[in-house]
Amino acid sequence: MIGSQRMTRRGLLAVGVAGAGSLLLAGCGTVAAPQPETEPAQEAETAYAPVTIENCGLTITYDQPPQRAVSLAQHATEVMLTLGLQDHMVGTAYLEDPILPDLADAYAQIPVLSDTYPSREVFLGAEPDFVYGGWVSAFNDEVAGPRESLLELNINSYLAHANCLESKATIEDVFTDFLTIGKIFGVSERAEAYVAGKRERLAEIHAITQAADAKVTVFVYDSGDEAPYTAAGTGIVNALLEEAGGINIFADEEGGFATVNWETVIERDPDVIVLHHASWSTAEEKIEYLKNTEALAALRAVQAERFVIVEFTATQPGPRSIDVIETLFQGFYPE
Repeated sequence: MIGSQRMTRRGLLAVGVAGAGSLLLAGCGTVAAPQPETEPAQEAETAYAPVTIENCGLTITYDQPPQRAVSLAQHATEVMLTLGLQDHMVGTAYLEDPILPDLADAYAQIPVLSDTYPSREVFLGAEPDFVYGGWVSAFNDEVAGPRESLLELNINSYLAHANCLESKATIEDVFTDFLTIGKIFGVSERAEAYVAGKRERLAEIHAITQAADAKVTVFVYDSGDEAPYTAAGTGIVNALLEEAGGINIFADEEGGFATVNWETVIERDPDVIVLHHASWSTAEEKIEYLKNTEALAALRAVQAERFVIVEFTATQPGPRSIDVIETLFQGFYPE
């Protein structure tokens, strides 16, 4: 999805993970991801100084924090709420999974503009002064509109850093979103403290994952029956796999996601299959398809039922990202 267009059963989602209170399932059993270590909301830290932000090819100067923000993707919403910015928000849209439990009360304070993307009329009707898009598609003509045209309406914008890169995404891109949103809204100290805590946790995870010689090959099954949609070699999902000690069998594909063919999956015969679980393409549906399709049922991962199930939102840049690395590692190296 990253940097390209993505077709799901619920519609088009263009694409360039933590504390998950949600369940992330690994192997044949269930692995409950740790609860998020969100920082409590704080009052404004210091007087706001103008800040200039370069994001995805667009440079915007903020003279004051946005007061009427709209988030157009769940991971964007969860970044905002993790930083305690719900009082700055007038709308949100596109909830793909249950909201993190620790963020539920804050989320309940914000109007939901749409289950998926709102129309441009509905979006503009919220009278936003800022929009945080999780995917490139948030800025299509029929949704928020191009970022440059939004500036003409005095609406500033931000696009999730990892989902607009031409270069290979890394876990640092997740931290970039928190730190940049912190600057924009004048809560840099809060964002820096949060990121510092996540860096410490990541270092602890690295101490375990780097002791394992990466040898587990992985196929990410996002969606699709006739032709599977999978994580390619330069997106944030590939970065999470690498952090967890996995080798993406489609790392040679350009972009964040790509449509491939089952023949190549069969030829490369992965050790583990990571299944994205979402309302528009559930893990159970994908497992059933794999087991009931003769050629795919012969895959080693299917035969051994080596599945790691993660909620789709957990694989996108936000407060779930660090926890999902640990969950993936546990699924890759259960020993």
